[in-house]
Amino acid sequence: MQAQTPPTQSAAPVALATNTDLKSLRLPANYGATLGVKKLLTNVLVGRPKKPQFFRTHSSDEMTFPAMILENKEARESYVVVPDVAQEISELVRPVMLHSAIDRQNNVSLIPVPLPGEDGTRNPWHESLAQAVEHAKLKWVRISANMHAGGYDVYEAEGELPEPEWPAHDIDALVQVAFRGKIITNLDHPVVQSLLGKI
Repeated sequence: MQAQTPPTQSAAPVALATNTDLKSLRLPANYGATLGVKKLLTNVLVGRPKKPQFFRTHSSDEMTFPAMILENKEARESYVVVPDVAQEISELVRPVMLHSAIDRQNNVSLIPVPLPGEDGTRNPWHESLAQAVEHAKLKWVRISANMHAGGYDVYEAEGELPEPEWPAHDIDALVQVAFRGKIITNLDHPVVQSLLGKI
């Protein structure tokens, strides 16, 4: 005779003690801070926000930085150029105001907005970008290129989104990280030499 297999017993559901407060089991929203975790500033992007990305800009003028920028569009990289050198390669650089920006994931970036020319005007693309940056000081916005209009459309978030959590870094710290290894101090810099056709 074959031995009969004893009937399988279903596991009884595990019950919490009646005096357990479920709310006490929840992790707080800022649980990382309670563990002593601190996010280091290791990466600051330079450029315009992407089309689906809502962003804010810092409302303080102290979080802006005027600079001469050289853009290597082939490599999609931006360099900051010291003023004395910029005068020697004026056709390759342009003056911008770097605005501190932050997205919904608290990633910090710098948005370069070209400064007005000698006549005090900007082209429609630059002017609409400047307006978007100003609006983003108060509201979450995103931008989208409108080729027909020749500028950026600005869209404001419809929900009541929370205020951004800015890191405790000044504009100098953001610029140093954003342009780490990308500061041009003389005409012998390889990027300048390449753009001048010398190498």
